[in-house]
Amino acid sequence: MARRALPATLLGMMLATSSAPQPALALTAELAKKCRALAIRAHPTRPAGGKSSAEQAQRDYFRACVSKNGNMPDQEQKP
Repeated sequence: MARRALPATLLGMMLATSSAPQPALALTAELAKKCRALAIRAHPTRPAGGKSSAEQAQRDYFRACVSKNGNMPDQEQKP
């Protein structure tokens, strides 16, 4: 009987901890636009047909920008 209670107890504990609310990062349209512009400025898109990794670099930069709430250390304003 104790052998059957253990898996049920473990399953109950896993469900209770997995359904706990996770803090969500608030991604606003303003933050997304700012980070997109910074990502493109930092890693310009190349013409089609060229071999570059600008797309992945842009995605990585965008994710880092959003995680830092748009405060990137190298965001100097270029003319």
